[in-house]
Amino acid sequence: MGKIMEKIFEEMTFLGGLAFYLFLIILFLILNVNYSLRLILGLAIIYFFTLIIRLFYFKPRPDKAKYSSFIEKLDASSFPSVHAARITFLLLFSFLFSLSLPFYAGIFALFLAVLYSRIYLLKHDLADIIAGVILGMVASLSLIL
Repeated sequence: MGKIMEKIFEEMTFLGGLAFYLFLIILFLILNVNYSLRLILGLAIIYFFTLIIRLFYFKPRPDKAKYSSFIEKLDASSFPSVHAARITFLLLFSFLFSLSLPFYAGIFALFLAVLYSRIYLLKHDLADIIAGVILGMVASLSLIL
């Protein structure tokens, strides 16, 4: 059962990953360029603040990721969770659309699953996730204001 759960959470964590986010940017380039630009700006804000934080504060991941260069060390730092920031941004981004309550409930369930997957897979602890959620909220709010 452990291997099955690990595979499920690996798939869930994909939704907060860069590949899925880039897929959405490309999709919105086709559907609505304005939304695509918001996704790009949100991603830039998330990475900018993550870089600044990780330049001055290193927090090892729960699984103690190894690194041999400065760039790898930045990636090996777990604070804040970029997956949590991206999925939070996407959750709040989805509110731009006038969709049904069941859709938003489903998006929220996926949001929670991604957050939990990062802890389950030993990539982050709760503090990393909370900081990532806050970062995603800041990135979202900065595009609204």
